[in-house]
Amino acid sequence: MSKLSRIRQLVARPEAEEGVAESLNSADAGFLVDYVPKVSFEPEMYQRDPVRESLTKIGKISGKRSAGFDFNMKLRGSGSISTMLKEAPLIKACGHEINVLKKISIGAVSGGPFKHGETITGGTSEAQGRVVVDTPNGITTLYYVVISGVIENSETITGQISGASAQTASVVSNAGHEIKPVSKNAPSLTMASYEDGVRKLLRGCRGSLKFDLKIGSPIGMEFKFMGVDAGVIDEAMLEGIDYGTTEEPVILGANFSIEGVSLNVGSINIDIANKLSPRDKIDDPSGILSYMITDRQPAGNMDPEMRSVSEYDFHGKWLSNAKMPFDFSYGTLDGNKFRFYCPAIQYTKVEDADKEGIQIAQVAFDLTGSFAPGDDEYCILCL
Repeated sequence: MSKLSRIRQLVARPEAEEGVAESLNSADAGFLVDYVPKVSFEPEMYQRDPVRESLTKIGKISGKRSAGFDFNMKLRGSGSISTMLKEAPLIKACGHEINVLKKISIGAVSGGPFKHGETITGGTSEAQGRVVVDTPNGITTLYYVVISGVIENSETITGQISGASAQTASVVSNAGHEIKPVSKNAPSLTMASYEDGVRKLLRGCRGSLKFDLKIGSPIGMEFKFMGVDAGVIDEAMLEGIDYGTTEEPVILGANFSIEGVSLNVGSINIDIANKLSPRDKIDDPSGILSYMITDRQPAGNMDPEMRSVSEYDFHGKWLSNAKMPFDFSYGTLDGNKFRFYCPAIQYTKVEDADKEGIQIAQVAFDLTGSFAPGDDEYCILCL
């Protein structure tokens, strides 16, 4: 019987034991995937080619059995600030953690700004939190992730690195979730593509992720996973899947700035660029236990309109190795708003370009972070 390429389901579950395939069910599905997700089996093929009285080849033998899984989807919220994204397991397996985000109102900031990633301590409660997004004087909401205790209303909070201080002006409330990079302990996934009666299964999967930001469209997420071939069988499509009802917000009426300067851009791309390396295992039937994230090189590009040097000096900032905060936010409904924040991007290339007769500064940039605490090149706030 012929198969329809668009009749497919993406299914994924975190593994309790790395590289050991989990049983999957409809609760592990519900991802709205664009286009056609693709599984690519990539076994090593060893050529048997002994010298003899003939040049005839006698066939190959399959060796280590890796597999790739590529797919795209749009970024959408859960519809509630208290509920994580449906895509959370996929994002975590691309080298991220997702934390509950808190917010508190503050008065004037002295000696600021509070620095992204630094620890704040309450002078009365002695509660501690990790600051999310640089917060200078004039900003009246401080976002943070709880480390310990509960910060109280009308107490002075102090930044451990910056020395900034401010008095709180409200009780703590939930703001949503924070997505941030981690260097270790990203979970592995068992993943499957159900394809109109055929199931392709992978285990020990981890991946990399790209974000495509384009005016008038939802943000696109391009996932590229690597894992271990765990078999192809005939199996019926899953039933009773909940895909949710939240609609993806589009990029209109967004706020965007580099170092506090608003630039006219049409598109931005950010590639987390994880390096995925196999964990060889000699007693494994496939020769590989799982794939690990062993490095990342987050970078991006964008197409702002060219400005005069006095308005915005693209080349001067590039050649002076300037590091600048990147801030982008969009969406209007709680539980479906997003903010991309990078504390220190650095231009790596500025080229002359044209877009329908308008001069463009085609800019490439790296996302950089701190020596300590690190893992702070970027964050995504789900608000």
